[in-house]
Amino acid sequence: MTADLATGAKDARHPQDWYVEQLWVIRKLIAHVEFDPDYIVWDPACGLGTIPEAFKAAGFDTLGTDIAYRGLREALWFGIHDYLGDQVHILEHHRSLSIVSNPPFSYIDDIAELFIRKSLMLARDKVAMLLPLKWRASEKRYQFFEDHPPAEILVFCDRPSMPPGNQLAARDEKGRFTAWARGKVDYAWFVWDRRNPGTPTIIRSIAPRTPAQKRLDREEDFRRIGLLPMAEAA
Repeated sequence: MTADLATGAKDARHPQDWYVEQLWVIRKLIAHVEFDPDYIVWDPACGLGTIPEAFKAAGFDTLGTDIAYRGLREALWFGIHDYLGDQVHILEHHRSLSIVSNPPFSYIDDIAELFIRKSLMLARDKVAMLLPLKWRASEKRYQFFEDHPPAEILVFCDRPSMPPGNQLAARDEKGRFTAWARGKVDYAWFVWDRRNPGTPTIIRSIAPRTPAQKRLDREEDFRRIGLLPMAEAA
């Protein structure tokens, strides 16, 4: 058993690093970063589709792919696809792309960096990746950040909770759902602007939510995945 990077809890990691962020995490990105509304937003590790759903609700054309089908609704699903595999997806030929993802982090060495490098080659507007804040503090990735400095790093003061996708229905000894209860790892959005590469990085903080808003956000996500009515999710 190892410490879960998404929650800080000692738990079995998902074998493909499938961790489920909440809708509010993507809404904060949309509120802080200007994406071109004429560009398609592609999430190549979409999981349940939190990122495509949030961008769709904000008025963007958006699609999701993943290495496995995990339940994204059909209107936003664009097929099973190994983003780092040999097969080329039709979206890779699209010249009006932003790429936004909560990428796999560790089940293959350097997989998050590989996701970012490929995304920087494909996107023409923005690349935004949700990663642990400590990912920035790395001797190994020093040269990567020198060569590809993010336009912005948006640091969450309110730590997101991202449970493994296969444990969303987990309960504690009192029968209460444990998903999205609290985060124990610092996260940030790393954002690259493909139209203005190489600009000095701006670091901003995302203000924490109120306790009431945290309850509402958690209830919304439980309703979204169909686990419980709102009244039972507290």
